[in-house]
Amino acid sequence: MESILRIDMPVQMISCTDTNGKITPMRFRFRDKTGELLSVVVDKVLSEDQDKNKVGVNFSCAANVCGTQKIFRLRYSYFSHEWRLSGLSM
Repeated sequence: MESILRIDMPVQMISCTDTNGKITPMRFRFRDKTGELLSVVVDKVLSEDQDKNKVGVNFSCAANVCGTQKIFRLRYSYFSHEWRLSGLSM
């Protein structure tokens, strides 16, 4: 598969929110450059800034994508209720 850097693209997200409002991304999907819908299970949240950023939440995550371990960023906007993906190279 050819390398491509995906920057700031919308994703469909499944997340969990606990009783204190803490959000945990669990699984998401997006369309690759050919239009194929790819599903990704978040293996690990490496870091997050839920308490510092009042506009949204940023997560640095790791997952197995197309057979390779990848690190990427997921961002949730409180205002638009939208999840976005950045920094995923394929």
